[in-house]
Amino acid sequence: MAATSPKARSGRGTRPVAQDRRARAERLLSLFAWHRDAPLVARSLGLSLDELYAELDELKLRRKAYRLTRGSEFDLPVARAVPGAPSGPPVRRRARSARTESAPAVEGEATPTPAGADPDAAPVAGGAVPPRPAARGSAVPDQAAELLAVLAKVGPRRGALAARLGAPGHPLPERVLLARFRAAGLERELGQRERDLLRGLFARHRGAARAVAAELELQPEALQRLVRDRGLAGEIESLRDRFRTEARARRWPREQIEQLVRRRAWLEDLGIAAELEGEVLSRARLAWERSGGSVARLRRELRLSESDARALQALLAR
Repeated sequence: MAATSPKARSGRGTRPVAQDRRARAERLLSLFAWHRDAPLVARSLGLSLDELYAELDELKLRRKAYRLTRGSEFDLPVARAVPGAPSGPPVRRRARSARTESAPAVEGEATPTPAGADPDAAPVAGGAVPPRPAARGSAVPDQAAELLAVLAKVGPRRGALAARLGAPGHPLPERVLLARFRAAGLERELGQRERDLLRGLFARHRGAARAVAAELELQPEALQRLVRDRGLAGEIESLRDRFRTEARARRWPREQIEQLVRRRAWLEDLGIAAELEGEVLSRARLAWERSGGSVARLRRELRLSESDARALQALLAR
């Protein structure tokens, strides 16, 4: 009996693993194609966003998945039947009566009565078939158009949207606001605009979360929740890390001292104010001792303005 080669044995073991990975990848891509939103995909799978990102990176699908979220319906692959999957019940289609309804009536010929209509009812002038009542879902496009118009005026700011769409003095609750956009089919549109707004505000305020929250009229906790819900936690944190690196790389002495005394609130927001203050004061204390307690000599040695020199003296005196 011939011995089985190690390659053949390993092939039998890895084939089910490859099939499982392929099936998992197809499921993830189908969810991204359906939801077009990473937080919704993570919620449907019962995962956190970090776990979803890790799985996408493991399967090498992150770029393909996010291409589906940014694309349109025309970018989606053509649906095809899955081999071996049971088919659904046959669909019976109703025969079209458009030709009989839209055909012009010949003079002297009786106009056919539409199905379900009262044969004794008075005919409409010209023999035309009376229009059917509007469908119940016809109000959805009107609601979507109204929401898009408000969104274009006030932007994707939840506080302004709630105040504009609610009664005077009674803004809509956040859950009601989001439900209205969801019912009009604009949940993805609102989400994408909120992502773009958050990216722009964090870049404008150089990563300062408090300044962004104040501009959006949100509490800091609400801003953190919004950033997490929109899947931007990792991106915003990497942006803040970049600004931390820039702050630490300021040149001594003038740039570092000016940054500490003029932009302390920004440094505290980034969480590095105490770190940079310790470094600046340890180096400035030597210059203060050489100046003999003279602010003018300290100012000349460190090349500072009058106000910055006095602010530094106050820090050294604490």
